[in-house]
Amino acid sequence: MGIFKRAFLYVTRKRGKTVLLFAILLIMATLVLTGLSIWKASEAAQLDLRQSLGGKFDVFVDWSDSPYVVKEPVKDEVDEETGKTSSSFLMYSTVQFTSENIAAIKGVSGVKYCSARQDNLLPFEGLSLFPGTISIDAKYQGYTKTLGVYGTEDDELFTTGTLTLTEGRHISAGDTHVAIISQDLAERSELKIGDYLTAHSYSVEDQGFTGQEIKVQIIGLFAPNVVEQFGETVAAYDKIQNRVFVDLQTSKEFDGGEINYGFSALHVTIDDPRDMARVVADVKALPGIDWNAFTVEADNETYESAAAPLAALNDLVVTLLVVIIVVSAIILALILTLWTKTRIHEIGVLLSVGIRKSAIIGQYLIEVLLIAILAFGLSYFTSSAIAGQIGDRLLEQSMQTGPEGDNDVVSAAAAVDVGADNLIQKSKPAEIGIQVSVGPDDLARLYLIGLAVVTAAVSASSITVMRLKPREILSKMS
Repeated sequence: MGIFKRAFLYVTRKRGKTVLLFAILLIMATLVLTGLSIWKASEAAQLDLRQSLGGKFDVFVDWSDSPYVVKEPVKDEVDEETGKTSSSFLMYSTVQFTSENIAAIKGVSGVKYCSARQDNLLPFEGLSLFPGTISIDAKYQGYTKTLGVYGTEDDELFTTGTLTLTEGRHISAGDTHVAIISQDLAERSELKIGDYLTAHSYSVEDQGFTGQEIKVQIIGLFAPNVVEQFGETVAAYDKIQNRVFVDLQTSKEFDGGEINYGFSALHVTIDDPRDMARVVADVKALPGIDWNAFTVEADNETYESAAAPLAALNDLVVTLLVVIIVVSAIILALILTLWTKTRIHEIGVLLSVGIRKSAIIGQYLIEVLLIAILAFGLSYFTSSAIAGQIGDRLLEQSMQTGPEGDNDVVSAAAAVDVGADNLIQKSKPAEIGIQVSVGPDDLARLYLIGLAVVTAAVSASSITVMRLKPREILSKMS
């Protein structure tokens, strides 16, 4: 009689032991499968969180320590009312980021966006600006904030959804004398894509934009998805509807000098916040950038705080899985050891008819596996019924025991500060949650883990008896 037939007959004959072992294996399998499904859901939630929040760091001129920073006095001004003289200074860096530098940074693995801009206040002819909520100096009436950008598609205002391109195309690195304005401003000023805006370059002699006439063509329109905070004061040139985007070359021409030939600051967004250190190191290793002029400031706090509950949950689940597997193997080994000792007579008979010890152990292993296969399969349904509830409880516990302040970050909205506009983006909170479901891959892992646990338990339980010699076994039988 083969070992498979003997194993099947023993399992069907010893119904009490079979039912008890089935119940034990079902409970163990349910716990392990629940842990595996929660662990997988936690990993997926962390990935979703990383992708939604991303990571970011700023690279900007080190105004305090850079050897390239120049501070030049500007013409003194006398206050007509008080008669006091005030002095001002023009500070700039002779080393700035070029378009080639930005292209190199964008090429670094893990970098998602790299935005850069120059700010100017310019008066454009033909623009009917939206009024602000506060009055401004007469010399700034008709002025609006103009952003010279490397490209608008990577600009933070567009990547965060603060602005949306509704018509036309984005400004790209190779464009010259082009502009993007708001759809509202275009309608108010009776402009459309293809029309031109006219302004003048800055004149040092006149201390104003009275220099060379420059025309830019409107190639795109955007719509703002922001609201002004209630009660905030906003100047006309700071209103988001009055914003004008132009290319870098045009911005340099408007500036009227060679001081600002590039960008003094960059904002870099990366795909995975966990890669922050590596990406920053790769950026600093790029050739052609003088790091004596710049400094890096990484902002990974939002991700780290929001991910803390999920990381705690992940550690908790892994710990529970290890404990469950080890305890299951020990309990199973103890039970099988007790049962094996009650089968000494059977072992002696099998040995007496010439059956090897390895075949006897193989029979015991098949007996347990026959029961385990059925128990593991049924655990799919029992685990599916409880995995979601246990996952929510564990996540709630992880959030309660997490670092102080994490709960505030978990529900914090991804607000976007738009310069001095006092505008915020209305975005959904970064809610933390896990969707636990038991899948075929979890069941496959359970079978692999279960096979290993059953094999170890059967081997351990058989040692005490199988190491005995046939004469010792016969003496125990008598």
